[in-house]
Amino acid sequence: MKKLLMAVGLSIALFAGNIHLKIDNSNLHRVSPNQNGEVLSFAPIVKKVIPSVVNISTVKIVEIKFPEAFKRFFNDPFFQRFFGPFGYNNNQPQKRKEYALGSGVILSKNGYIVTNYHVVSGATKIIVKTINGKEYKAKLIGSDPKTDLAVIKINAKNLKPITIANSDKLQVGDLVLAIGNPFGLRESVTAGIISALNRTSIGLNDYEDFIQTDAAINPGNSGGALVDMKGRLVGINSAILTKSGGNNGIGFAIPSNMVKFVVTSLITKGKVVRGYLGVMISNIDASKAKLYGIDHGVLINNVQPHSAASKAGLKPGDIIVAVNGEKVNNAGELRDKIAFKGAGAEVILTVYRNGKFIKIKAKLGALKTKELKIQNIKTLKGVILKQKDHKVIIAKIKPNSYAAMIGLKKGDIILKVKTIKTGKWIEIYSIDELTKLLKGLERGDALIEVQRKNEIFITQL
Repeated sequence: MKKLLMAVGLSIALFAGNIHLKIDNSNLHRVSPNQNGEVLSFAPIVKKVIPSVVNISTVKIVEIKFPEAFKRFFNDPFFQRFFGPFGYNNNQPQKRKEYALGSGVILSKNGYIVTNYHVVSGATKIIVKTINGKEYKAKLIGSDPKTDLAVIKINAKNLKPITIANSDKLQVGDLVLAIGNPFGLRESVTAGIISALNRTSIGLNDYEDFIQTDAAINPGNSGGALVDMKGRLVGINSAILTKSGGNNGIGFAIPSNMVKFVVTSLITKGKVVRGYLGVMISNIDASKAKLYGIDHGVLINNVQPHSAASKAGLKPGDIIVAVNGEKVNNAGELRDKIAFKGAGAEVILTVYRNGKFIKIKAKLGALKTKELKIQNIKTLKGVILKQKDHKVIIAKIKPNSYAAMIGLKKGDIILKVKTIKTGKWIEIYSIDELTKLLKGLERGDALIEVQRKNEIFITQL
């Protein structure tokens, strides 16, 4: 009987009050990793990928501005009598060189390489070292700070470009390898799994759809490759979540589909032109789910006039649940899916309206950002406003301006304005709307509602 039980396994359900335990007491069949002369190893994958990963070193010129009190101290005759002049007797900032290391991934035989924007940002000199030890001076082709990606190029031939996978096919639990140059140690490989997908609101980039992995990522890995078990690129290693500065098992990579869109745009157009729908949106929370009768998707709160959404017939109250058949879980996902389809692309939106699912085709516009220095509005003198999507954001603000004195800060989003003329709150979607409302008003004639990170407050303007 014992032998029979061992052969077929035994599953017992124990009942103790209302507790039901599912138990499996069957034996395990253990095998040696080198059974039949075979050894489990990532070596074939590493050999395939390593030639496509490069070391990047940069030189930056950093300006150091010394406080006036500091300059006066070093220029004091008493100090100079003992230590000599230190050259602080002018208002010119001091300059010094700053060196940094990172990684990159070869995209083409003729020398296009993708890396992180923060690796090459502000660099006056970029040096690329390949697997065979050759060094090349690289040229910056283009960068996209909003995704932390950049493309550089070296004058080389017959390089080995990496194969790029479809990151939308990834699943949590997939095995991955991170390859790069942590702490300057060339061609380092670490293994792990995909811990999570579609990580947003991390606070690193404007556009976030990170792959989270526990494969060790450390300083110097930035811009390196995250590859699957076929040796295909699934992400560009970008950041870590850490308190110590070292790896804690939470690393983030930019998914390959986002990388493909950005690098193609930078190489062919010299810039990234993102798709734009023209809607103000919010997530479906518990109260909205009860009100609308659906617990997923993204709610449209407002449709911008003359936008792609308006032309397609989208309406406030519509809930977008999918783009081209791809499920949409939150506002961040919708924003990314639209942005990285690109301007001019046609998309099929699955929309929940009045209890029914319908399909709506929309041709995306181009996302534009414009900045305007305010001159003719008394209360906004010294302020530069930025138009981004349907939002009006304070891009710059002079410290001694009236707007700064009443508590406004760079990055504040202007949501609503109430003036003595209107007598009611009006939502703000463009710089033109704001300036029309405030034109001719004196200080104290308006109230302004502002969003700062996750807080909303009202102040008198």
